[in-house]
Amino acid sequence: TQYTLSITVSDGTNTSIAENVTINITESLAKCTTLLTPTNGEIDVAIDTDLSWNAISNADGYLIRVGTTSGGNDIEDNTDLGNVTTYDFSNDLPQNTIIYVTVIPYNSIGNYTACIEEIFRTEVIKNTTKFGFSPDGDGINEFWKIQGIEDYSNNVVSIFNRWGDLVFKIKSYDNDQNVFIGEANRGINLGAGELPEGTYFFKIDIPEKNNLNLSQGFVIIKR
Repeated sequence: TQYTLSITVSDGTNTSIAENVTINITESLAKCTTLLTPTNGEIDVAIDTDLSWNAISNADGYLIRVGTTSGGNDIEDNTDLGNVTTYDFSNDLPQNTIIYVTVIPYNSIGNYTACIEEIFRTEVIKNTTKFGFSPDGDGINEFWKIQGIEDYSNNVVSIFNRWGDLVFKIKSYDNDQNVFIGEANRGINLGAGELPEGTYFFKIDIPEKNNLNLSQGFVIIKR
């Protein structure tokens, strides 16, 4: 934007006007931001972490690129978040993985493309599963969550009652659609359907090498 400035000087009796001066004011691009959580280089970051970064004063919004390789975008591909400084992933991040994040501020001039990529490493899941859940319809802890199993789609999960009868079996357990909600899908003559509360036993079969440290144990249904 161009402005013309006139300067008037007066000592009380004499007044003079200086030559007009032209001033050009140009809006600059937004500058780079920095991750606040997790911080660059942080390790053992929770797989359900959110992202936050410092605000840039002349930014109109932010793009975000997230991947599991440098320059990658397999998690987020230049997603336009608008003028916010936090981001909540829709799914848990993969465990024990370096995550590469680039936050790109933008305004009416364009995107600030010189921002560096920042990284952090996610945690190693030490517990395979929560050992209890409560399918009582309150929307909280309604199914059995097996931490990290969604990373191994070629899995088979089996549930047995205390007498060793198979009451539930499913392939490709994913903590989303294919889950155990306390209902049997095996053994019609043994009372298939809603299972009573109590202790049950599980077996997890995954043919490939994996980071799950438990392949069998117990799970408790509490109604």
